[in-house]
Amino acid sequence: MSKKKDRAARADLHLTSPPPDIANKDLLIRFLRIVWPYRWYLIPAFVCMLILAATNGAIAFLVQPILDKVFIEQDTVMLSSLPMVVMLLFALRGVVYFSQSYLMEMVGQRVVRTLQVRLYAHLMAMDLGFFHANATGGIISRITYDTNMLKVAAASVTSNLLREGFTVIFLLGVLFYRDWQMAMVSLVGLPAAGTMIYLFGRRMRRLSQVRQELMGGVTAHLEESISGQRIVKAFGMERYERARFRLLNRTLLANNLRAAKVRSISSPAMDMIAGFAVSAVILYGGQAVIAGTTTTGTFFSFITALLMAYDPIKSLTTINNQLQESLAAARRVFTVMDLQPVIRDAPTAQPLAPLRETIQFDNVCFRYREGLPHVLDGINLTIRAGERVALVGHSGSGKSTLVNLVPRFFDVTEGAVRIDGVDLRQVTQRTLRSQIAIVTQEVILFNDTVRNNIAYGDRNRSPEELRAAAQAANALEFIEAMPEGFETVIGDRGVRLSGGQRQRLSIARSLLKNAPILILDEATSALDSESERTVQEALERLMEGRTSLVIAHRLSTVQHVDRIVVLRDGRIIEEGSHADLLALEGEYARFHYLQFQEREKACQPRT
Repeated sequence: MSKKKDRAARADLHLTSPPPDIANKDLLIRFLRIVWPYRWYLIPAFVCMLILAATNGAIAFLVQPILDKVFIEQDTVMLSSLPMVVMLLFALRGVVYFSQSYLMEMVGQRVVRTLQVRLYAHLMAMDLGFFHANATGGIISRITYDTNMLKVAAASVTSNLLREGFTVIFLLGVLFYRDWQMAMVSLVGLPAAGTMIYLFGRRMRRLSQVRQELMGGVTAHLEESISGQRIVKAFGMERYERARFRLLNRTLLANNLRAAKVRSISSPAMDMIAGFAVSAVILYGGQAVIAGTTTTGTFFSFITALLMAYDPIKSLTTINNQLQESLAAARRVFTVMDLQPVIRDAPTAQPLAPLRETIQFDNVCFRYREGLPHVLDGINLTIRAGERVALVGHSGSGKSTLVNLVPRFFDVTEGAVRIDGVDLRQVTQRTLRSQIAIVTQEVILFNDTVRNNIAYGDRNRSPEELRAAAQAANALEFIEAMPEGFETVIGDRGVRLSGGQRQRLSIARSLLKNAPILILDEATSALDSESERTVQEALERLMEGRTSLVIAHRLSTVQHVDRIVVLRDGRIIEEGSHADLLALEGEYARFHYLQFQEREKACQPRT
């Protein structure tokens, strides 16, 4: 891998198991399918482009009568009529230019919106494994930067390409109408121009692909460093993060400068070709005027048409460069849209009936990727409806992975997870997850009102139901103390609330969902003792009448559950009540003893 590509690979998100590279032809076909619904805007825009191109040919055509009839033959009738023709011509140009420009911009904006909505919807259908494997900033870059690059293809590139192409066709018509032999001489530079357009476009496509990957890296760094400001400041890493950002921007700057060099050299290169062709025409045409085989007006009309034709031909280089950049963006967008979620409903999936009897883990094994060791190995566990089961064990023992199999955030590698005997892979994800509420250590709240965060699972709940859920979660008092009560906006990820307040809002959200299955993933481990007591009271209310899977670091919070399951290295090694496991004097008893010792040391007065 080259150094440039290696830098880009480190900077951007990298998709796991990406689909094969998409050919340019297929990219264009897929892009045209997205543009096709807006054809009723495109057709009048194309007509306007055709008229605009025709006016360019008319301007070059009028040079001959102006010179021959007005200045040489001094025709007064022609002199009085030509100014009016020119005025009408330029007025028509203004109208059609505005119309085609606005219509194409409208199409471009609508195409971007369509792509962003489709891409976002596709991302929402992807499984958690995709988001674990890819940087958030890189994903955001695909939705924002890459889709906006495609607007250039939908609007600027398409309109300019067609307008300049039509202009060249009309002007070539003027050239051949005036003098076909001289027209053949003028085309001597076209092969070289075509070669230049191809070479510059290929270089720009490569540079653009790297630049879009680098932009993903920049976006990822911004997302991480801004959302992690608390840690950045706590560890005094502001200077380090600034240095990382400067390095990323320096790499991006180098890429932009290389692209600028290609864009800057393309114009003078085309000018050199145009100069060679015009010189040949002057030599050939000048001899024809001197010999009397053509008129001065015809010659100047020809030269005007030739110069006007080479200007859009030169523009085609810039347009092709933009097109290549857009194709690189399209490839990145469609690559993501071609990915299929690993977790998806089976064709024969049926709705899941409400839990009545058991959740069963039947010889379950799981690993995150092929070739990695098993995180869970031979798990056999049956949880009765309404039972409270706690999972304890060292970090990395497989507790969180085990509970993540219940809502099918991941699928088992071997074995099966069943609810009332039905394999979860044979039911729809929507009906499965509608029966599950989750409260985690890392509370996820949104930059919205308290009301909308609590009612996130069901926006149609009444104010009375919201108040009841907040009260049951011990959250009503602090909510009503806020300036705007339930209408208070809590900031990004609930930053304006304390840890205990965020957790109680999360519990209120789960209470309002009223799901029969509850997963508590270390819900109180990040709280102080006072907040923990308040939250624990709310959790007790939440667990009433529900089948609960509880992951806990503090064993004091799980002593009153129905059953405790101890895991080590992905296996169940102990199972029973708190008293039974203490009497067993095994792994659980050792955990309990260590935590009891730590609590005693913390309570001892310092000398």
